[in-house]
Amino acid sequence: MTLKTFGGIDILVNNASAISLTNTQDTDMKRYDLMHSINTRGTYLMSKLCLPYLKQGNNPHILNISPPLLMEARWFSNHVAYTMAKYGMSMCVLGMHEEFRPYGIAVNALWPVT
Repeated sequence: MTLKTFGGIDILVNNASAISLTNTQDTDMKRYDLMHSINTRGTYLMSKLCLPYLKQGNNPHILNISPPLLMEARWFSNHVAYTMAKYGMSMCVLGMHEEFRPYGIAVNALWPVT
C-alpha cells in the first residue's frame, strides 16, 4: 500500500516496542519472547523487508528508537530482559550502518529523554 501510494520508501522508523520493566524472576518467558520478537526481531525484519526499496530511494534512512550501548549497571538493573531486547535494536544500528553504507542508506538511533 505504501509503495503504491507514495512510490517508494525513503525512511523506515523502527518505533514499535514491547516493554516490561520487571526483574528476571518476575519476567515470564512469554513476556520475554514478546519483547524480543517485537523489539529485536521486528526491527531486523522490517529493515530487511524495506531494504530493496530503500536502495532505490534518494537519501534513504533507517531510524531505530533504541538506547545507546552503555554497559552500565543502571541500564540493566531490575529489567534485564527489556534492556537486552532494546540493545538488540541498537546492535542492528551498528551492524546495518556498516552493511548498508555501500548503498547510501543511513542507519541511526534516537533515544529521547522521557
